[in-house]
Amino acid sequence: MIVIRTPLAAAIAASMLLAGCSASAPREDASPSPGWSAQIEAVRAGAGDEIVMEQEAIRDDDLAELRGLDNLRVLTLEQAQVTDAGMAHLATLENLERLKIRGGAIGDEGLKHLRSLANLKIVNLPQAEFTDTGLATLAELPQLELLRFGSPHVTDAGMAHIAEMKQLRFLHLIHVPITDAGLRRLHGMDHLESFYIDGGDATEEGLSELIEAIPNLHVHLDQHHLDDPHAHEH
Repeated sequence: MIVIRTPLAAAIAASMLLAGCSASAPREDASPSPGWSAQIEAVRAGAGDEIVMEQEAIRDDDLAELRGLDNLRVLTLEQAQVTDAGMAHLATLENLERLKIRGGAIGDEGLKHLRSLANLKIVNLPQAEFTDTGLATLAELPQLELLRFGSPHVTDAGMAHIAEMKQLRFLHLIHVPITDAGLRRLHGMDHLESFYIDGGDATEEGLSELIEAIPNLHVHLDQHHLDDPHAHEH
């Protein structure tokens, strides 16, 4: 896959290449496992700076327990049932750098709560519900390097907000209904290094135009490398 040398870039590559975007069935019980509480306590005690939940269904009320975790740097929720209201509990995590929430119903109002997280470098929301307005909010994050998301409500016009993300290096769109017109809004992003697009209505012709506009861009279409002169070995 992509050869990356820095620690942050390695984490970014892992985020980009996580397999699968479909929802998995949540646990039947309504409360998180002891693993959730144990990880929170470890962060609170200064024994760690990450919380990674792969199986437990994490809900809005659970996120309230994160308040005050000033040293939390990574939050990964693979089985989330989080709404915009629950996202408000993340607003005080000022040192958060990496956020992944799979599942839930995160819309424009939920993304507003990320505005205060100036250290966010990775945002991974593969099953979101936000619109172009939400992308405008994400464009306010000063250090965003990787954006991976799926939403059926984002349009070609929303790509203009992505073009405003001056630190963005890695972009992955998952079943976002954009066309070649949306891709053209990205043509000036010379700082973009990698672009994955799964689904959507863009064509290989449009992607070829994007590669011509950004010659060093690494492009994948539906998890396959687009045949171009700058292809990487995998």
